Amino acid sequence: MSAEAETHGGEVEKLVTMVNQVARFFESQAHEPGVLGVADHVAAFWTPRMRAMIFAHLDAGGAGLRPLSREGLEQLRARPPKAAPRRLEAAGGISVGTAPGSDAG
Repeated sequence: MSAEAETHGGEVEKLVTMVNQVARFFESQAHEPGVLGVADHVAAFWTPRMRAMIFAHLDAGGAGLRPLSREGLEQLRARPPKAAPRRLEAAGGISVGTAPGSDAG
């Protein structure tokens, strides 16, 4: 394996860990707000490159992704990132990207 492939693989592992941490937080909520919360978080805080890498990993089978991580990523891919906060709020959740100074910002 080339050094570039190892670095890329390491980056994907970190992204899987990160999205799974987000999913674990949202697992305590109702299912739909949880799925939308994962999508909202990734839309609000991940760069386009990070999203592209995790989507490519999902397409390759998504090894290591928690079920809520998978569903949140699929939800985000099905709709543009700017739609994620609106869908989350419509489901009764609060988007981390709603206002400056929210608890994630």
